[in-house]
Amino acid sequence: MHCLIQFLLPILCLFVLFVGEIHSQTRPRETGKKTKTTDQQTPNTTTSPTPTATDTNPTDQNPNPQTSGTTTPVPEEGNKEETPTEEVDRFKDLDNKNGIVVTGSRGERRLKDSAVATEVISRKRIEQTGARNLGEVLETQTGINVTPFFGGSQVQMLGLDSKYVLFLVDGQRVAGRLNNTIDLTRFKVQNIERVEIVKGSSSSLYGADAIGGVINIITKQAEKPEHYQFRTSYGNGRQTNFGTQGEKNMIADVGFKNDFVATNFFGGFNQAAAYDLDPKTPATTGNSFQDNNVGGNMTFNPDGQFKVKTGINYLNRNQAGVDSRANGGVFDRTNLTNDFLGLGALEYAYGKRNMVSLRGNFSRWENHYKLDQRNSNELDVKELTNEFSSQGVAQIDHEINKDHMVTAGVESYSEELQSDRLQRRNAYRTRRAAFIQDEWIIWRQGFVWRLVPGVRHDVDSQFGGQTTPKIATKVDITSNLVFRASYGKGFRPPSFRELYLRFENPGVGYVVDGNDKLRPEKSTTVNADIEYTPFKFWTLSLSVFRNDITDLIQYSFGTRTSEFANFQLKNVQRAYTRGVEAGSRLRFLKYFALELGYNQTDTRDLTTDRPLEGRALHQGTMNFFVNAPGGWEFALRAKRLDKRPFYSTTNEFTAGTSTALIDQQTKSVEENNKVVYGKAFTLLNVRMEKKFFDGRMSLFLGVDNVLDQYELTYNPIRPRFYYGGLQATF
Repeated sequence: MHCLIQFLLPILCLFVLFVGEIHSQTRPRETGKKTKTTDQQTPNTTTSPTPTATDTNPTDQNPNPQTSGTTTPVPEEGNKEETPTEEVDRFKDLDNKNGIVVTGSRGERRLKDSAVATEVISRKRIEQTGARNLGEVLETQTGINVTPFFGGSQVQMLGLDSKYVLFLVDGQRVAGRLNNTIDLTRFKVQNIERVEIVKGSSSSLYGADAIGGVINIITKQAEKPEHYQFRTSYGNGRQTNFGTQGEKNMIADVGFKNDFVATNFFGGFNQAAAYDLDPKTPATTGNSFQDNNVGGNMTFNPDGQFKVKTGINYLNRNQAGVDSRANGGVFDRTNLTNDFLGLGALEYAYGKRNMVSLRGNFSRWENHYKLDQRNSNELDVKELTNEFSSQGVAQIDHEINKDHMVTAGVESYSEELQSDRLQRRNAYRTRRAAFIQDEWIIWRQGFVWRLVPGVRHDVDSQFGGQTTPKIATKVDITSNLVFRASYGKGFRPPSFRELYLRFENPGVGYVVDGNDKLRPEKSTTVNADIEYTPFKFWTLSLSVFRNDITDLIQYSFGTRTSEFANFQLKNVQRAYTRGVEAGSRLRFLKYFALELGYNQTDTRDLTTDRPLEGRALHQGTMNFFVNAPGGWEFALRAKRLDKRPFYSTTNEFTAGTSTALIDQQTKSVEENNKVVYGKAFTLLNVRMEKKFFDGRMSLFLGVDNVLDQYELTYNPIRPRFYYGGLQATF
């Protein structure tokens, strides 16, 4: 406690000085002249009003299309235009409440008009929190839990693992799942404009893998004639945990736009040493890494009816760590990864809201894995994995009349995996699909009622046809009370690793085999939420959900020899996740924003009649932002996670996300099923920034994991970490 007080005292002092600076710059000055009253607009009108019941045409609802830019800089103290400046909405870029979203309907819609509940993390929010990658962006989002695993960080959403969440970049799939998990740290923030999150089954639009929901990364597009941005930072923690190397980050992007083309290019270099939660052993907890990423996008004829879009993203990353075994063996582990994604699109807009589009992408993920035993080569491992995917989509969005907006399309997808861990070195399959959705406004008088039925049919070259319907509804009961609900089906075909895996771990003593007889997992999802805005500055929300999954794929114990335990994947289980989410967003005193969230997630493996592993029953989040005069900004983010059940002592192979962990050393079923709880913990991150030269340059300081809470086995997150840096924008 004494150390905590010593650490928090400087932060509290900085905050007091910060509030004093706000007070000094907002206190009225005696000028000898009578000041005009501004009583018609209260200080709390800091968010855009919700749509009224008569606002039915999304294309006509934007009251001020010019408000999508950055916040107007605050004049110096001597500026005579001080009073109007005080009424600027300092959080409009943070909220993105009147912004455009695409994920819920697979087409451009205003956020407040979307029948499918969509959460948006804006560029401003990403910058103000100081997040460096997608995992850090998501870590205090309500209903989402980000956890570390040996390849980086992974996500749980609505109580479901990462393999049930579909990840998109600009609406298109990406390759590269490690243990069926997308590593969130591979997505760097310098090219992210916003992140859109749709919770619940979205297979009716996106097909396979979207049982738990969709996370769509929207990349930055050039909006100004010229744009330059550079940011560099350095950070470190205790030498016993981090060593002396520290973490270095340098990113830059440049963009320009004219009548012919809009383009944005970015690049970054990131390097960090490994961290170690148990310095007494030779093993490291978190990987060291060095990565370089470059990319960009171009849009030809950006303001015309016909557009041509292209984009490229490339990441080269080298991760390293040290593993130690109970038998005394020490191994140096490296992963060299090359990640490439190429995107292209043709779009033709006609009429007010209509569009025909052709989109495609090619993705390649290459991973060189090496395990080198010290002082021996008996258990050395070298593996090469190549994953390829390609996708093509033809889509039409057509407004039949003012009450019907139809989206329809066809899609082709192929994937190939080459891996030394497969029983056969190469695996390939294709999937063809057709989908249709109608956004129907049923009623306009007094309230607005939207109904959105949709259906998709996929034909998989291995598993045949799958039909996934969904129906969603949105009712604007009043101008400040909105109700949404949805019901949908989903499916996830077994991955190549689940079908053909052959993995031996002689150092630990187990073998895992895939199963080519596996069936696709299927789900039924129900969501409902209500959003109430009693005042323009305060919004309350409440949602409930339930997911039922059948033919769940899990590891099943097979046989045990004198040397190895054998496990095989089987469709042996049924499970459900259900819960409630509550949230509050409050803007007060012009400069302050407070967001509170609570999530209760009840899970059950119906085969073993026990909770799913690694899921907390209770989770709370808090985000507190200050955007003050003088260019001062402050962000405090917190997450409280309840204890989580685990049923084994290892998460080495399953990344801590399976309901049936591999048994390493236990002697009996009773011992293996014994529950162990990971400790409850609180994650607290703080960041402060001071802007100069009308916001073109800024200095920032921050601390991650202020309370220094972690647990070696069940919560191996990074210990307390300090960082600071410089950002310049022109």
